[in-house]
Amino acid sequence: MKNLYIFILIIIVIFCTGFSDNIYITYKPDINTLEELFKSNLPRACDTTYTKVPRGLIISIDESCFFNEGEARIKESSLYILNKIVYLLKNLSNYCVVEDHTQNNNFSKSDYKEDWELSMTRSANIVEYMIKYGHIEPTRIFALGFGEYMPFRDNVAPQKNMENRIDFVIIQYEAKR
Repeated sequence: MKNLYIFILIIIVIFCTGFSDNIYITYKPDINTLEELFKSNLPRACDTTYTKVPRGLIISIDESCFFNEGEARIKESSLYILNKIVYLLKNLSNYCVVEDHTQNNNFSKSDYKEDWELSMTRSANIVEYMIKYGHIEPTRIFALGFGEYMPFRDNVAPQKNMENRIDFVIIQYEAKR
């Protein structure tokens, strides 16, 4: 009889405290599964390239989807894409690096003077959005800006206008700050 009471108590505790609508099951899938996960969930509105590298999966999206030329303010029309990426990252345990690559901007009407300066601000703005509005843990996401210093070579995967891109690098190993 004592075991029955303990069993009932355990069931009551589980039902009262063990369930929540905000439960996220986090896992770290292999790189091929990651690629399929993002390909099947991201909208196809922008030019997107998926590249598997030793550090993980790079999702390269044409930066014109996110920004106007010479500006660092995120376009409202791209928030749908960012929200999808946030949703996927919240269900994964992988770290993410947001890298901006931009070159040959017209700075005549801009607050910026150099591509690398604009690039740093753009990647930081995306990360800030993902932390502030997507509630991604700040320790899981990093911002880098390369400007024109890390071009997308045609021998990797030929794409038009991919010199100006946002890379979401989904890391396949433990990364700590």
